Amino acid sequence: MANESEPSSTKTPVVPLLLGHPIGFFFFFWGEFAERCSYYGMRAILPRYLKEVIELDDSVYYWWKMACYGLPLLGGFLADRYFGKYRTIVWFSVPYIVGHFILGFSSPVAVMIALALLAGGSGVIKPNISTLMGMTYDQQMPGQTQLRSSAFLWFYFSINIGALISTLTLPFMRDKLGYAIAFQFPAWLMVASLAAFASGKPYYAKETLNYQPPTPEERRERTATLGRLFGIFALVVLFFVPYEHNDGVWVFFIRDYVNLKLPFSGTELPPDLLQSINPLCVIIFAPLFGWLFPILDPQARIFTAKNKIMLGFLCGVLSSGLMCAAGYLSNPDVKISMLWVIFAYILLTIGEVLVYGTGLEMAFAEAPASMKSFITGCFLLTSTLANFVNTVWVKFYGGSLTDDASKRGSMSPGLFFGLSGLFVLAALLIMLIMKRDSKPAETDEQVIEL
Repeated sequence: MANESEPSSTKTPVVPLLLGHPIGFFFFFWGEFAERCSYYGMRAILPRYLKEVIELDDSVYYWWKMACYGLPLLGGFLADRYFGKYRTIVWFSVPYIVGHFILGFSSPVAVMIALALLAGGSGVIKPNISTLMGMTYDQQMPGQTQLRSSAFLWFYFSINIGALISTLTLPFMRDKLGYAIAFQFPAWLMVASLAAFASGKPYYAKETLNYQPPTPEERRERTATLGRLFGIFALVVLFFVPYEHNDGVWVFFIRDYVNLKLPFSGTELPPDLLQSINPLCVIIFAPLFGWLFPILDPQARIFTAKNKIMLGFLCGVLSSGLMCAAGYLSNPDVKISMLWVIFAYILLTIGEVLVYGTGLEMAFAEAPASMKSFITGCFLLTSTLANFVNTVWVKFYGGSLTDDASKRGSMSPGLFFGLSGLFVLAALLIMLIMKRDSKPAETDEQVIEL
């Protein structure tokens, strides 16, 4: 293996923190909370900043997201082969922080440099924090898989609580203080994240680098695993194509066509504030499904991995359908109710929890021990490929009311959202065909919980 833990006889002494968790969990939790709060806060106001202030093409944002989700493969490689996970996280956090501070300079050159640093920092450290936390539990509390699963659930909560707080805060801060000051908030949060994470080093797993090239048997195993998962991964790419519009094209549609005034008070919400519905719904639905599915289907005969993913695809289709209807109902003179977009966000998030949560767990469960990070990185590439498609696809969106007519795409909002939904509808239909033609005893119909 690329990165092996020390034997259990040399494991770090455990200091219980909460319900018997190792004390290192405290540092993982707060470090990840601050980093995700920083990342999603910066992302919440970034699309409008790039388009309205820096005047860059819509596709730049999707190129940047593509890099953020593609570089985890590099991060896993560097950590496994050369630096170890802790040092990779700390070293690449420094340019990540610098990128946050540079982003506030309203110069196209400065912004492009900042985006490169942010993508490199976020992408490289992304796969290593959760892996190091899992190693810490395996070393310090071997065999306690339920406690480790609990830790990952709280870890997932820290991500979405951080995202919720920042996506609620940054749009208002931007409107009151301007972009330059607003970008300072996620920058200092990233500083706090690095400080929290680095402080916990004595309590993390002890890493030893002992890279061994894969044997022919391991290579065959990798090929076989990728073969089993390739079809599902390809369909997940189709799901993520319209999903990735929720913090880009959707924001511009909301800005131009949605009535953002609150009833009675008349207060007008920032258009990018509605993104906060996504992390809020993740916080609600992730534990709800984790509790509900085992009760409704204890043997996982109905809510199998494939069925969960197909249900997620269906929610994606319905979400795109709502946005399509909203697009056809809207016009520049009479703005539509924000309820259209709110329900679209709710359906999209349910789809995300079902597809992403189940797919990530499926990738981990299917992969042999020697290649779990590699297969997980391959799953993250589904978002990379979807954003790559969007670097071309979003240029067809022609609904912007602020761009010059000559710079708009050829499709109305309703047509664009409707055709975007066909990506995930195709994924759903293909998976239905695959399921019908597969054998009843296939391996990926195993019990896989969210």
